[in-house]
Amino acid sequence: MQLKKKLIISIKTFFIFGAIIGTVLPFSPAFAKTPVPVAEFIVKFKSAESAPLLAGLDAGYRLRFAGNQAEIFRNIYTFQCACQLSELKGGLAGRFEYLDQISLVKEQAVLVNDPGFTANSSDIDKQWGLLKSGYPETWSTVTGNISNVVAIVDTGVDATHEDLQSVNFVKGFNFISRQEISGKVNSDDNGHGTLVAGILGATPNNNLGIAGTNWRISIMPVKALDESGKGDAATISEAIVWAADNGAQFINLSIGGIGFAHDTVLANSISYAFGKGLVIVAAAGNDAATEGHSLDAEPVFPICDDNNQNMIIGVGAVDQNDVKPVFSNYGKNCLDIVAPGKRILSTINHDPITKKYAPNSYAYASGTSLAVPFVVGQAALLRAMYPSATNVQIRDKIITSADSVDDQNLSQCGGSSCRGLLGAGRINVPKSFMGTFSVDGFKEGDLVKVLNTTLVYQISGGKKRPVSPFVMNRRFPGALVKDVTVQQIETFPEGPYVTPDDGTLIKLSSQPAVYLLDTGQKMPVTYEVFKQRGYNFSAVNTVDFPEFNSWVTTSFLPPADGTIVRGYRGRTVYWTVAGVLHPMNWAFYQERGLSQFSVLRLPDKDIEKMSKGEAFIK
Repeated sequence: MQLKKKLIISIKTFFIFGAIIGTVLPFSPAFAKTPVPVAEFIVKFKSAESAPLLAGLDAGYRLRFAGNQAEIFRNIYTFQCACQLSELKGGLAGRFEYLDQISLVKEQAVLVNDPGFTANSSDIDKQWGLLKSGYPETWSTVTGNISNVVAIVDTGVDATHEDLQSVNFVKGFNFISRQEISGKVNSDDNGHGTLVAGILGATPNNNLGIAGTNWRISIMPVKALDESGKGDAATISEAIVWAADNGAQFINLSIGGIGFAHDTVLANSISYAFGKGLVIVAAAGNDAATEGHSLDAEPVFPICDDNNQNMIIGVGAVDQNDVKPVFSNYGKNCLDIVAPGKRILSTINHDPITKKYAPNSYAYASGTSLAVPFVVGQAALLRAMYPSATNVQIRDKIITSADSVDDQNLSQCGGSSCRGLLGAGRINVPKSFMGTFSVDGFKEGDLVKVLNTTLVYQISGGKKRPVSPFVMNRRFPGALVKDVTVQQIETFPEGPYVTPDDGTLIKLSSQPAVYLLDTGQKMPVTYEVFKQRGYNFSAVNTVDFPEFNSWVTTSFLPPADGTIVRGYRGRTVYWTVAGVLHPMNWAFYQERGLSQFSVLRLPDKDIEKMSKGEAFIK
């Protein structure tokens, strides 16, 4: 194997908003007199007739999803404004379906790794990930099919790279320049997308470089990130929808990270693509972190935002010994699988140190970004073997065929055992081709009871999720439950317990703390908020610890909307709007006539744990 260039990867990029500069809107609430930073917003109007309200922006506003006719993507615009979100919502009240400040989205950081490598092709460290996953064994059965189209939503792809010449490149799109990408051209001015493409489809048996997971495959380059790896949620969303509308069957998303918020348009785009049958795979995240975080405590989007349908296969990283590297995130609720992601050799076309173009180069890299294409490659081989397989069947096959790595990770998750926190385990490609494609006829949402036991599970997202008697009586009274044997469902890894309905109050028998279930997560409720919202202790349900502990805990439940809040010691006064506490200055407080309302005093430590929004100032 000939390696022409030797580079060390150190790509740490962060997404920022686009460069549309705007002025204030035609409406100008009196309280917005203090300058605020320019931010980017996205709005879905109820009618296109409302769009001219944005005409006051110097650089105008942009219609998004112009080529898509689906109702959920009509009348969506992005714009920038030195405004507060509450100000915009007030000015446009009654005209929009949703209005959000755009969340930041970023590619996964690729961490510094080995400074060099040899040209000895017999050294299994060259591509240990292929061997660990079982790809060479699978190639004796199937090597791929060019009818499988993978959209790499990233920085673009250098299709001129010497080791990507066997790849069939289909028409893509550059959402930065708003131009079509056609033929074998270089659309990658950063290098990250080319790194991903090499793992997926590098040319085998050509006496140079590396081999990809698929010998025959089609790649759709969809550039949604600029040369520094920056972009925004609206552009990523457009890219996903465009790929779904233009023939992609798989989407590689090496994006996500701690601190990203739920984004309505991104969530809708994921749902749209999944509904069209696409297999979507995303990284668990490792950006800006020297040590991985628990996704249960700090969710990453979009992989944790799946509406309990597991629309995205969330991927973490392991090394050659199946040990979770320190950088990889983990968690029971969001992570589905792990794959090779440390010291991975792949194609590159930019020197990340000098930023200069470096054609036909190779480098070692680490990160959950690198783990994603190993899973996408497995999905593409399954589709090549089973062309009629659905995205749900492929997802479930990948998850249920994995090898557990819990015993190799006894202290790698925050200093404690990773048992149950690394999904179903490390991918096992040949094992996913064993047996029938559907698992004994189970379908999504089935309730099953293990014979001669009281154990009831719901088959959901490729996992078996325990159903307690409490949840069974509350959510599924009279529902059909199938009797099964342990052997019939042993291939499904165990997921978190099924949650009761949103709005359910719960507690442990051993503790007085009360929680409210909201969107499948539990929110602690302080005594003062419990009373203020009019809850009754007779409505609080006691649950067992394993069930309680499997649900993600989020921020404290805030007081009812419109409540004025202040701590016992702190001087800051908050106004509760849409479930978020907004600090106010005295002038705003007086101007809005809020002094007529009573103030709810809360412990300062409880206020610290409630969601905060932008300040309301005058």
